[in-house]
Amino acid sequence: KEKINVIDNDAQDTLQYDSFDTYIFNKTLSGKLSDEDYVTIIHPLLVGIVNTVNATSPALLSIVNQAINKLFKEPKSIYLTDKVKNILFDGMEINCRENDFASKAVCTQLKSQISDIKESTTQKNVLLYSLFGQRNATIVDTIKIMRGIKNYRDLGRVLEVNGKSDINLWGSEHCNRFKGTDGWIIPPLLKPEEGIRCYATQLCRNIALDYVEDEIIKGFNVRRYEGNLGDQQLVEADKCYCPSPKRCLRKGVFDLSKCLGAPIIASLPHFLYADEIFLSQVRGLEPIKENHVLAVTIDPISSAPLSLRMRIQMNLEIGPNPKITVMNNLTDALHPIFWLEDSLDMEGPVLKKVSEIYVAIKVANVLKWFALAIFFVFFAFGIYLHFKNRKSAKITPVQRRPASDKDAFHKRTNGGQNNIMSGHEFDRYN
Repeated sequence: KEKINVIDNDAQDTLQYDSFDTYIFNKTLSGKLSDEDYVTIIHPLLVGIVNTVNATSPALLSIVNQAINKLFKEPKSIYLTDKVKNILFDGMEINCRENDFASKAVCTQLKSQISDIKESTTQKNVLLYSLFGQRNATIVDTIKIMRGIKNYRDLGRVLEVNGKSDINLWGSEHCNRFKGTDGWIIPPLLKPEEGIRCYATQLCRNIALDYVEDEIIKGFNVRRYEGNLGDQQLVEADKCYCPSPKRCLRKGVFDLSKCLGAPIIASLPHFLYADEIFLSQVRGLEPIKENHVLAVTIDPISSAPLSLRMRIQMNLEIGPNPKITVMNNLTDALHPIFWLEDSLDMEGPVLKKVSEIYVAIKVANVLKWFALAIFFVFFAFGIYLHFKNRKSAKITPVQRRPASDKDAFHKRTNGGQNNIMSGHEFDRYN
């Protein structure tokens, strides 16, 4: 992930950038796995077409059923086996060579309605559909945020996405406002109870992450925050995300059809924090918090994210459909397609800078307590000396002896004697 075409606006205290995504297969991190490996997944396009037509134009399902056999080479089930690289980037083949009405009609709609479909450069009348191919090495979004120079509390706050100042997809003004940051920049000096609010572009919605605990990562004391997809049925603030006024999804899932233009349901991986009914519908899932939670850990002073895990699972609804041959005997379920993770682990110069700040703060804290200790030592010593002198000092009262008329004061100087007159002798000269 990169930020390119960055534009600073000093007058508005804003920054605009293009989010540029690049996907590269990493052989080192993949170990024995290869992008040439074959995997079996639910066919996202086949099931997606059926679900879309069933929701918008159910009368056309019989035409779709005829086209499925030609487009997908007479599939025996809703599952697809293909190479990893084809599913993710290069594209799964869709046969549009047939001349029958059903095949032509569906192929025409696919080319005009689905941006992730492209035409094959090596085979005529063959379309290719991949999950990420059309997004690879492309500008995904243009985002405008606050720089936070005039007010640090505004740092990273999202103002616009793709030229729009609100989301304009959901059922209330509350849910349509951008709230918080872009997820990669967080204002400093956050209080734990404030939580973190960010706008997730891949979900077209705001996400709230709440403070969980303090922990230590790479020698740093950090704060951990975690989030989920809410509960549309029980939480009033989440009801604006209901697919319709009369239909709200169960806890922990979220309808992405308005965001992606495809009938995708999002959840956390393995349905973590979701209604238990989803786990009972699919075998082989095991939600583990530390592996599947949506979380971020930040430095409590600068709010620099030392670790970030944005994890989302994409799912398709399936169920019995008597008009579609390959779906006739299905049971109702929310079927996972895949789950993905956007991750960040701070390293390099940025981590070094945060480390320097962290060390400086620790030194300042040590010096603060050391200075305070010295002050108390001197203060205690001063009190000790005060009470010690008070106890040892003896005060002898001075008594004045009355002078007699015959008294005279004598002062000897250089062996001689000077007579000093008494007070009565002064009276003689009055």
